[in-house]
Order: sequence, then structure tokens, then C-alpha cells
Amino acid sequence: MPNTHRICLLLVEDDVLVRTTVAMMLEDEGFHVVEASTAAEAQGLIRGGLQASVMVTDVDLGAGPSGPELADWLHGQRPDLAIIFITGRTASLAGRQRDIREAMLPKPFEGSALSELVRKMIP
Repeated sequence: MPNTHRICLLLVEDDVLVRTTVAMMLEDEGFHVVEASTAAEAQGLIRGGLQASVMVTDVDLGAGPSGPELADWLHGQRPDLAIIFITGRTASLAGRQRDIREAMLPKPFEGSALSELVRKMIP
């Protein structure tokens, strides 16, 4: 099992309450979490050199690019980056041709389910 204290996760969620709760869940499991509230903010972090191993993103990020659009952009920038979509509307991903480095976790979820999935996605 990877040492979670060395694992950096990028969390992208526009709802501040959900983002804070998910970040605390992951930090309680020992992960280092960098938060972004928009796809544009996440893109800026990646362009700035953030070396995350996994991105956890909501599907619907409000204004601007969606989680899947952000994932498509990231595949071009960081093909090694694993992506976990968290969503309350799983049908919104129904037609997506997922990359092998992608997974989906329906909301609501337990922190243990998310941390287990993150560990499975770590290269």
C-alpha cells in the first residue's frame, strides 16, 4: 500500500461545503489535498507544476468547463494523472468513453470508499 503522506491529490469541487468535507475526509486518511473550486483554477495549478497523483473532481463545476472537459484537457497535459469523478448524477457520465485511468464514485459516499478508490488509482 502506498505511503499516503507522500500522495498529493487535486480536489476540484465548486460547492464549498462539499469540497471542505471531501478534503477533510481525504486528509484524515493521510493524503495531501490541494483544492480548486473551478476547472480554470485546477488548470492553473497543473500549469504551475502541481504534481498530483490523482484528481478528484465533481462532474458539474458550475460556470466554465465541466469535470469531464477538465479531464480531457488533463489527459493531454498529464496522461499519467488518475481521475475520479464524484457525482450525484451518474447518468451525466453515461456516454463517456472512459480512459483506463478514470473511475466514478456516486454521491453520497463514505470517506473510506473514496480513500479506497484513491489508493487503487495511485500508479
